[in-house]
Amino acid sequence: MTSPNKTLQPLTDEKLKAAFGQMAHPRDFRPFVPAQKAAPELNSTRHQRTAEVMAAPFFQGVRAAADQAIAEPFRGITTDGTLRPPVRALTPNGAPKAAMEAAATALIATLRPEIAAQVLHPVDAPEWRRWHNMPMCWPQDGVGLEEMNEPERAAVMALLRASVSDWGYRHLLELMEINRFSGVLIGREKYLNEHCYTVGLFGTPGSGDWGWQIYGHHLCLSIRLIGETYVMAPTLLAAEPTVVDEGQAAGIDAFLDTEQAATALMQALPPALAAKAQVAPSILNADLPEGRRHWSDSLHLGGAFRDNQVIPREGLNCAELGAEDRARLMALIETFYRVQPDGPRAARLAEIEAHLDQTHLCWMGGYDDWSPFYFRLHSPVTLIEFDHHQAVFLTNAEPARFHVHTITRIPEGGDYGRDLAALKGNLE
Repeated sequence: MTSPNKTLQPLTDEKLKAAFGQMAHPRDFRPFVPAQKAAPELNSTRHQRTAEVMAAPFFQGVRAAADQAIAEPFRGITTDGTLRPPVRALTPNGAPKAAMEAAATALIATLRPEIAAQVLHPVDAPEWRRWHNMPMCWPQDGVGLEEMNEPERAAVMALLRASVSDWGYRHLLELMEINRFSGVLIGREKYLNEHCYTVGLFGTPGSGDWGWQIYGHHLCLSIRLIGETYVMAPTLLAAEPTVVDEGQAAGIDAFLDTEQAATALMQALPPALAAKAQVAPSILNADLPEGRRHWSDSLHLGGAFRDNQVIPREGLNCAELGAEDRARLMALIETFYRVQPDGPRAARLAEIEAHLDQTHLCWMGGYDDWSPFYFRLHSPVTLIEFDHHQAVFLTNAEPARFHVHTITRIPEGGDYGRDLAALKGNLE
């Protein structure tokens, strides 16, 4: 967490003082823990709670809109509705192919028939697009770790470990632990815990085109192996709170490296360039245009069920950056891809760096020690979003640095490895 020895900039802005004046540091969530834990009837499982809330017309509408979005033919995220795919090659990128295939094969062998029937899908199944961050479990979501027995859960975690970097696996375990910690904080351990994630496996491991997906509250990954090319997109990783301050997991401080790299970049930019990047000086509620904050995604534009979203590039064209600022930008971008294995990460970063002159940085909010902020990096080959959110399970009315959401996508048809899978099909 923010070091107690760090000299923080004083809170002089009256709006920030009103929102955060009771906090000891920018990630201090304790003033916003509910005074009383949830009533026992709210401490229900994902399945139970989903059935309860689906009686409300609002959530019926949410589900209907999700189904409609999934039913639309996949195009991918574009800047204006017209697909402009960059030249992307089906090139081996150091994927941990053997380890992933062995782990996936072991998982299939471990699953009980009634679980396998809901986990295994054809490689091109529409279920790839059903992922979401909400702590809900609709019938469309199938089954997750809650319904699995211990050997099945262990096999899923072995596949996760084989599919990401060592750092990434530790990070994902921390996010699962934060989810459990959040449930304990508010008295909803059955609803928020380390097992509330749906699992899907697509295609046959070793077939040349297969993948898998895990998703749930604050952890959503879609991973595909096309030949010897590894693709991870879309991703959503998040935490509320970002800090665990008690128990055996005390010391977790998620997304701090990204936050610090982002503010370091903005603070180092020449004022004229920072002004081009900063399209809004504040993301406090009263300072945003009406309708800009989504009830679930907040300021994100590329969240769940937005596979075909039109997102114009805006802000600063990074072609204007000097060498030192380009290095700071790449250091920031790397924090989003540390979860990937070494080879795929290096290949992905090289692809992104090759398109820096077509990358735009859009920043909303301040970049001092306290201000919440949102930023987006968008090029023909990547869409990266970082957002400080308001409370969902805590009580802060304003977005704060102890609630972070991040998203990565491959725009112009690259999500879920769709463009590379089509290229493979054309070559066969």
